[in-house]
Amino acid sequence: MLTSLREEYDTILELGARVIAVSGNSIESHEVFRDSLGGCPFPLASDPEGDVSRLFGAIGPDGRVRAVYVLDEDGVVVHREPFYQPRNIGHLMGVFQALGLDADMA
Repeated sequence: MLTSLREEYDTILELGARVIAVSGNSIESHEVFRDSLGGCPFPLASDPEGDVSRLFGAIGPDGRVRAVYVLDEDGVVVHREPFYQPRNIGHLMGVFQALGLDADMA
């Protein structure tokens, strides 16, 4: 999931958005993961107890975080992909449409 957001990060910034990735993994594992990607342009946050993930309803049936949320400038959720699949172009396009990118432009 993060690789698709990483690949499109410049476009996300152009649309005025920011990305924060949250998982239950430790900070140390985030550092290893980030290094394996050759870096990551956005922060990776650790939520080992799942408190933030539960607040957003982002924990899937398998107990893993799978959701992507788009929040407006006031912090209001304007788009939610509860079971985000990075290979599903519709899911990624839904994020960009919520950010105001016309689907015909993509």
